Amino acid sequence: MATNTSICGICSLRQITQTSNHWCPQCEEALCNECRDHHKLLKVTRSHEPIPISDYKSIPSFITDIQQSCTYHDEQYQQYCVDHALAICFKCITDHRTCHVTTLEKVINNVKTSEQFLDLESRLGDLLQNIDQIKKDRNSNVTKIEETKTRLVKEIRQKRAEINKRLDNLEKQIIKDLDEKACQNCKSIQKVLSPVKEKEIIISKCQANFQKMKQYASDLQTFLGMNEIEVKVYENEQYLQSLKEANSLVQLDLAWKVDPVLEHISNSLKNFGSIEMRTQTSSLEFIRSKNKQAQLQVVSMKKMVDDVNLILQMKITTDGKIVRGCCMSKEGTFCSLIIAKENRSPYLHQIINSNIKLN
Repeated sequence: MATNTSICGICSLRQITQTSNHWCPQCEEALCNECRDHHKLLKVTRSHEPIPISDYKSIPSFITDIQQSCTYHDEQYQQYCVDHALAICFKCITDHRTCHVTTLEKVINNVKTSEQFLDLESRLGDLLQNIDQIKKDRNSNVTKIEETKTRLVKEIRQKRAEINKRLDNLEKQIIKDLDEKACQNCKSIQKVLSPVKEKEIIISKCQANFQKMKQYASDLQTFLGMNEIEVKVYENEQYLQSLKEANSLVQLDLAWKVDPVLEHISNSLKNFGSIEMRTQTSSLEFIRSKNKQAQLQVVSMKKMVDDVNLILQMKITTDGKIVRGCCMSKEGTFCSLIIAKENRSPYLHQIINSNIKLN
C-alpha cells in the first residue's frame, strides 16, 4: 500500500501538494481530479480504470499490500509461472526456464467472472449461511436445555411431593397403630388394676379391724378374730399370686420396628437421582451450492501454440540442405522430415522417419 494516499502522487513529484481523489490500481498511485483526467487521455494509461480513493481505502490491507511489481527487478509482472503459481517479470524467466510459463494477461483475464472466483464467492455466502445456521441451532439447543431444566425441576419436585405424600400417609398409619396399641395396653392394665383396687379396700378394712382388735379386744376375741382375718389375708395372697402367675403384672411397653425398606433407604440413599448429559446426532445440513470445487484457472488453462516447447530428441545426419516440410503422428511422437538436396529441386529427394517427441 502506498505510504501516503492522501495526496496526489504526480503533483507531489512536481512539488505541489494536492489532495488525492482517485487511485489507479495499475499504476499504484493516488491521483487528483486534474491528474485523473490527464491519466485517462494518455495513450499508455488510457486503459487504466482509476477508482475513488475512498473505495481504495476500504480494500483490506492484505489486498493492498500485494505487490504488483517484481521486488527483485523492480519491473511490472508480465508473466506467470504455472508450476510455482507465481507472478514474474521478464527478467525472472531465466529462473523458470524449465517451468510452464504463460502471460499474466491470460491468467487474470476475466478473473472476476471465472469459475473459481464465482465458486469462491458462492462458498463465502454458503459459509455465512452455515454459520448463521449453527448459531440458530446452538441457540435453539440452549433454549431446549433451559426448557428441559424447567421440566425436570418440576418432575423432581413432583416426585418429592409424591414421596412426601406417601410418607405422610405411612406416618399417619403408624401413629394410628401406635395409638391403638397404647390404648390396648392401657385397657389391659386397667383390667388388672380395678379388682386390685377392690382388694385394696378389703385389705385396708381388715388392717383397720386388726388394729382395733389389737387395741381393744380380749385375748379370746383376738384369737378367734385372727382366724377370720387370716382367711381373708390368705385369699388375697392367693389372688395376688395368681395375677403374677397369669402374667397380669408384666411390664407392658411399646416399640417401633422400622421397616427394612425404609431403613435401607435412609442408610443407602445418597442422592435423589442423577442428571445425565446426552447427545444426539445433529440434523444440521451445511449448505453447499457447488459440491465440486472449481479448479484453479491457471491449472485448467488450455495450452496455446505459443506455450509449446520443443525438446531435441536426436540429430539427423543427411546430405540434404533444405527442409521442405514435416508431418507428425496423431500421438505426437513420430515425425517425418522431407529434405531436398537443393532449394531449386522440383521434386523430393529424401524422406527420413524418426521418433521426435514434441511437448
